[in-house]
Amino acid sequence: MGRTEAPRLPLLGTRIGSGQLLDPAPTCREPAPSLQVPHEEIPAMVTRRTLNRLIGGACALATTGGFTTRTVASSASDIAFAPAPPDIWDSHGSVRRAGGRLHYATLGTPGDQPPVVLLHKLGGWVADWRGVAPALAKDRLVIAIDLPGHGASTWDGAPPEVQSVHETAMLVRGTLEELGRTMGFSKVHLAGSSLGGCVAIALAALCPQLVERLALPSCVLGTARTWDEVMAKEAGQAGMFTPKGDPLPSAAALSRAVFHLDNAPRIAAEQNTSRRIAGRWIRPQERGVALTDFPTLMRQVEAPTLLLYGERDTFFLIYRQEAEAQLRDVRSVILPDASGFPVQDQPAATGAALAAFLAGQAN
Repeated sequence: MGRTEAPRLPLLGTRIGSGQLLDPAPTCREPAPSLQVPHEEIPAMVTRRTLNRLIGGACALATTGGFTTRTVASSASDIAFAPAPPDIWDSHGSVRRAGGRLHYATLGTPGDQPPVVLLHKLGGWVADWRGVAPALAKDRLVIAIDLPGHGASTWDGAPPEVQSVHETAMLVRGTLEELGRTMGFSKVHLAGSSLGGCVAIALAALCPQLVERLALPSCVLGTARTWDEVMAKEAGQAGMFTPKGDPLPSAAALSRAVFHLDNAPRIAAEQNTSRRIAGRWIRPQERGVALTDFPTLMRQVEAPTLLLYGERDTFFLIYRQEAEAQLRDVRSVILPDASGFPVQDQPAATGAALAAFLAGQAN
């Protein structure tokens, strides 16, 4: 596959278990009912009080436990934005969907195996996967997708109040069906982290004939909240967003405290950049996750599923027991001495675990 020019982004500085598998459905199940805007000036300083609010709010929509608030000292020098990361992809493209265009990047060449599709975290972009993708592209095509409003996926007009997980899953489905017609595939392996994992679960549940295997590194998989609960949680996130909904940058110390990162300065700076690009699309996507009942969706997933966590994670691991109970064909892998963001923090170990799973190896 020839290399094409990448779209220019702004520079901003085991339990092993199995159950009976059903025959794949011929069509997708019906989903349950389910931009770019100017950024305000970002403060150069984050006070200790603001950091405490940030830490308290970091789990606001995701969890009700498993996290301890602590004081994190910081300074302006601890807050940074990263330039656009290295472009490791062979090609870039976009697919027009209703209301916008979904950007994708590819690595590797099509082979006998289904391609693996990578979906990034909330406020992320395809570059989140650049350390993992090469390990997966050795014997198959890798397709990474920017979710709506993220990265180079541009959407018309202002973001909605809520971007439902089901709606995003169907946008990804339409994109994959169009790419499949031109690239010659009808099934995919699907891997998603955080928001990307939530979308991947919905896609696997609604379109079982499309998803061969499902991998979920570091995913929030909770029960649905009410709208009042979502609004109450957002009220405690004042230090994370401007009044108009633009994300505020976070300090490396915060990322280190919440996710126990080894490479906190680099990851925090990259996340500040990717979140600033996602802008006001973050909260609608976050609300969509909070309003979704993932145990119900997980019970509908037929594909063999991998739950992947870092050993030092205290954020996502609290969902493991429920996920293992609801998924019918599941195995869990804990990466030794890895953090809550192993996709970006320990990409070699993450890539090896995902490659083994895609090859059908149990552990």
